[in-house]
Parts: sequence; C-alpha cells; structure tokens
Amino acid sequence: MPLSFNHYYIRRIWIYLFCAIALLWAIGPIYWIFVSSISTRMELYATPIKSWFPSEPTWDAYIRLFQGGGKYRGGDVSPTEGLMWKSLFNTLFVSIVSAAFVTFLSTNAGYVFARMKFKGKGVIFFFLMLMMPLPLWVSIIALFFMISNAGLIDTLTGMILLFIVFLLPLGIWLMSTFVREINPEIEEAAIVDGCNRWQLMRWIIYPLSKSGMAAVFLVSLLTVWNNFLLPLIFTRSPDSQMLTVVLSLFVGQYEVAWEDMAAAAVVTMLPPFLIALFFQRFLIRGMTLGAVK
Repeated sequence: MPLSFNHYYIRRIWIYLFCAIALLWAIGPIYWIFVSSISTRMELYATPIKSWFPSEPTWDAYIRLFQGGGKYRGGDVSPTEGLMWKSLFNTLFVSIVSAAFVTFLSTNAGYVFARMKFKGKGVIFFFLMLMMPLPLWVSIIALFFMISNAGLIDTLTGMILLFIVFLLPLGIWLMSTFVREINPEIEEAAIVDGCNRWQLMRWIIYPLSKSGMAAVFLVSLLTVWNNFLLPLIFTRSPDSQMLTVVLSLFVGQYEVAWEDMAAAAVVTMLPPFLIALFFQRFLIRGMTLGAVK
C-alpha cells in the first residue's frame, strides 16, 4: 500500500511539472512580447537582463503605433499615421468576409457530397481533398497570373477570393463530416411535410450544423488573420495591406524598432484571442461532434 501511495504522488508530481513546463513554453513568448512593448529602448537593449518586468513601464510604443512618427537613426521605420488603423480594418474585413463565405459555401457543398448521389462525385471529392496537403507556394505563381489577369492585384476583393479558394477544401471536408452525423430520417420527414431543398437547408441542416459551421468559421478566420505570404505577394499599397505585412515595416535599413514591433504584435494577437475565447464552446462541440458517433 505505501508503495502504491508513493507512486501515485510521484506520478502526480511529474504530471504537474510537465503541465507547468508546457504552460511556460506557451505563455513565455507572449509575456516577453508584452513586456518588450512597454519597455524603454534602454531597458530593452540592456544586457544582462536586470528584471523580468520593466522598472518604468511606458505605453509610448502603442502611441507611436497608431499615431506614426517613430524615427530611428534618422530613418522612419515605423508605419505612417493611419496605416495601423487601415491595416487593422483590412485584416478584420478580409478575415470576416472570407470566413463567412467559406462557411456558407462549405456547408452547402458538404451537404451535396454527404447526401446527394451524382456521377463523378468521388473523383471531385478526391481532387478537393488532394488540394489540402499541398503547400501554398506550389500554386502561388498560377494564382498570381489569374488574379493579375482579373485586375484584382492589390485589392481586398482579390485577397478574399484567394482565401476562399485556399480554405474551401478543408471547409468542405469538415462540413461533409458533420452532415453525415445528422439523422437522415429528420430530412425525410421534412421533405414529406413539403420542404424543398432550400427550406431543408434553412430549417434543418443549418441549425443542426451550427457547431460545425462555427468551427469552420473560427478556423478560417484565424487562418486568414495569421497569413503572411498571400498579403505580402498580392498587396502593394497601404490601402490594401494587412497586419502581418505591416509588422515587417518596423525593420529599417539600420535598425529594428523592437518595442514598436512588439506593440504591433500584441495588437495583432488580441482579436484572435478574444474571438477564440468567444467561440470556444462551439469549437469544442464541433470537433467532438465530428469525431464521435
């Protein structure tokens, strides 16, 4: 009995120790970025590190971030006034619109692949799934020529279309899984009562798939928000730039505005964190519904 008792507590200690290390590994970089954003330049460059929190916290980096005018060694490596607000709006707009379209199209296409029978369905679904593991850079040249010929380079419309194409295969796969979990007898009863396909989608499929739709919306939203490659290649002017690209503007020819970049990183991380927190229960329900019968 004493041996089992000791083994129980030793195992618990190791579990708590592992959880503590994992927590520090996850939160440590976020804490360091926040501390860097409220530190003075002198404290930020001090070696060795004297403390884990600045002795004189300052919000100057955040003020410069939204007002512009940060100059280092005679060069302006901080975004101009209004660019941060513009890029924040662009990122929010593109993320929400792209996620909404992906969710709507994925739900309808997922229903088609899950319920309907038509010639070539397996082949089409196979090629859609084949697009999922392909890295983005494989098709970047073809996408660039297509968007350029359509006159959508450096436009928010072009960015939205790109993200829809990029995220749609994953969304269709997830939603087809969710629709298969819905009891077909519910749909049959609705059709007997006189529902057509669109009424069936509106009153039966959409309400019963809201957990899956929330999961697809959240994954799409966070993917668009954090993407760097597409905005870097397909946007040029400040009117269409997104937050991930603006973060790179803090790197000057001679120096990097680390405290301003840290402040911009905090601002960039905050909305996805709040959105994920808000949709947490929908995401968990959605993932468990798709994994458990």
